[in-house]
Amino acid sequence: NIAKQKLQSLTENPVFDYWINQKTGDIYYLNESGQVLKQTAEKEELVNSQTINKLNRVEPSSDGTYALAKFNYPQLPTFSIFNTVTNAWQALPANTLAATWSPSSQEIIYADDKALKILDILTGKTKEVLKITQKELELSWLSPSTVLLENQSLAGIPSNFWLLNLTTKNLVPFIQGESGLTIQWSKNREFGIKLNNENRAPRTSLIDKNGSTLITFSFVTLPSKCLITEKKIYCAVPKNINEGILLPDDYYKKSVYFDDDFYLIDLGNGSVNELKTDSDLTIDAEHLEISGEKLFFKNRLDDKLYSLAL
Repeated sequence: NIAKQKLQSLTENPVFDYWINQKTGDIYYLNESGQVLKQTAEKEELVNSQTINKLNRVEPSSDGTYALAKFNYPQLPTFSIFNTVTNAWQALPANTLAATWSPSSQEIIYADDKALKILDILTGKTKEVLKITQKELELSWLSPSTVLLENQSLAGIPSNFWLLNLTTKNLVPFIQGESGLTIQWSKNREFGIKLNNENRAPRTSLIDKNGSTLITFSFVTLPSKCLITEKKIYCAVPKNINEGILLPDDYYKKSVYFDDDFYLIDLGNGSVNELKTDSDLTIDAEHLEISGEKLFFKNRLDDKLYSLAL
């Protein structure tokens, strides 16, 4: 009777990205041609065979019932919502430039070339929030009443993040003038893992919802390699980052790959423990999720989905 391996490959073929439906525990993923597959405990099935070109990112709703995909990137960015109940896609308006989910409801906030708008998926109703004409924009919905407006962040160029109050329509500075700024928020948006560059040196830190730094870590990793749960942070941390690498740019461009170790940081007692994989496989992990007693991630070195028993 061979003991079950801690590290398991869950997909035969490369995946673009995945998400977990919190209600059913099913894992959904898009293959590299944009078809949607579902993996349950028993089997894997193709649930939507439509192909999607030039995928850029996939973001699930708070409970994983829906997922927002951005594709045709960068020529003509297009957004569409996948519904796991009907297994069908629904397009967002053609001139959408940026979009993201509410942290708690089935709503999407999106920007087109004229305004910021909120779409309620359940009713199909749209309301306008604010007139804006910003072309390069990313959005993060932090709380029912606040949305973060972000300009594209590059290592050598200072970025400015602004916080918009949806009730008062006030726009206030959030984090300003930091280069290479990227943030990965916890599901409840209380905390974020932040990467920024100081004198071209990357730093990784834990911030709160006001943008204040709580901890600057002794290691450097990318926010997309971390997951914050209630009181724990899971991070895949590169064993070695060569001098002269520009983060996050070189990582996003796939001009650099890493060999990671996994760590669990307990915010309750401050302890840091390595999570051993008991495997010789080299892992460059991104997009970590927890479901059951397993840590899920995508390995950039083969683009397959893996689970690590905790």
